[in-house]
Amino acid sequence: MERGRAVAVRAFVGDGEGLAGAPYQVYSPADPRNAWQKGETDRRGWLAFVPDAAGSWRVKVADASGHGLDLRVDAEGPVGAAGPAWLPFLLRPVLGLAAIGAAFAALLAWHRRKRP
Repeated sequence: MERGRAVAVRAFVGDGEGLAGAPYQVYSPADPRNAWQKGETDRRGWLAFVPDAAGSWRVKVADASGHGLDLRVDAEGPVGAAGPAWLPFLLRPVLGLAAIGAAFAALLAWHRRKRP
């Protein structure tokens, strides 16, 4: 299941009960041999990760008895990756100065209108 940027996966046994506390590994499409994230599923069998690149991510879950899964998850990558990272830092002060300038222009126009 994908929601926004995060990807959530649930591992469960045949009867639908979650595979609680099972170790998992997530492998990035950029480096499929080394685990990008490791951990344990929660008490209901869920794990989640936020992909930093688009592509096919591999998720492996296996408990001591051999129950688990090995699947591929297609992810779109990080949100907002289309624009340069410096753009918000430049736009904020420029927009702030524009708002201040507009406020002063409105006050100046109002002040000049009152004069005979």
